[in-house]
Amino acid sequence: MGRVRAFGYLVATVRDIEAWKVFAADVHGMQIVEHTEDRLKLRLDERSWRIDLHRGEVEHIDAVGWEVRGPEDIEALEKALIDHGYSTHRASAEEAAYRQVTDYLAFTDPDGHGIEVYYGQHRESTPFVSPTGARFVTEGMGIGHVMFAVSESAPFRELYMDILGLGLSDYIDIGPDPGTFLHCNPRHHSVAFAHRPGFGPRLGHLMVQVDNLDTVGRAYDRILEGAAPLGATLGKHTNDEMISYYVKTPSGWEMEYGYGGLEIDEDTWVPGRWNAAHFWGHQRVG
Repeated sequence: MGRVRAFGYLVATVRDIEAWKVFAADVHGMQIVEHTEDRLKLRLDERSWRIDLHRGEVEHIDAVGWEVRGPEDIEALEKALIDHGYSTHRASAEEAAYRQVTDYLAFTDPDGHGIEVYYGQHRESTPFVSPTGARFVTEGMGIGHVMFAVSESAPFRELYMDILGLGLSDYIDIGPDPGTFLHCNPRHHSVAFAHRPGFGPRLGHLMVQVDNLDTVGRAYDRILEGAAPLGATLGKHTNDEMISYYVKTPSGWEMEYGYGGLEIDEDTWVPGRWNAAHFWGHQRVG
């Protein structure tokens, strides 16, 4: 059976490309690959791109990309998805070339967000160069994690655990429905979700991790000086031990910018259940 190995990219439709350029590159250190009035493409590492934003009137998550090892995994996952009632689309050669991957399989999650399972993402011979000196933690673990507020958790557990093959990291009691945190590599979690009445269904946040606490601190200073609206103050999470802050993106959903996330050993990891999401900080703003 195939399974995904990393959260590899994000594609979204956004209203304000210019605001995103400032937010992603000038404030948070992502490298611009392409910048036009209709598109912003960003690097975080040696991959040709990790975030691809297109201008449109309706904000939408077009694709959350999940990396697999090769065509056998795509074929196995396609069969599993169809067996569970999902409609799938296998990319044409032209579509794969546009994504700069060798091949991908597309479908939508139970709340309508686009999902793509891919392999063979293009890599660059030129080094990643951050405009702020940031170095993102991606090697073998993808670009970070996504957290969704979902209409119902059970279908997402089935999708991510039973079909895509992610493992349970832990739960956090953060409301009437516990948050579910899942991993597919040493990063503590690559996806999380919970049903939160009145909030969603929607992408709650994207997390990216840097390799130096000072990088977080300097970006936090820029936020406090007015570069973008703060969502939650600097704090430390319980389950993944990340020191981070949350900031509102130009699209309304948030980005968590952090350092020091826990890495787990699949062979020895035992899932737990936390009674709070934070050791300290992460006070909501606004």
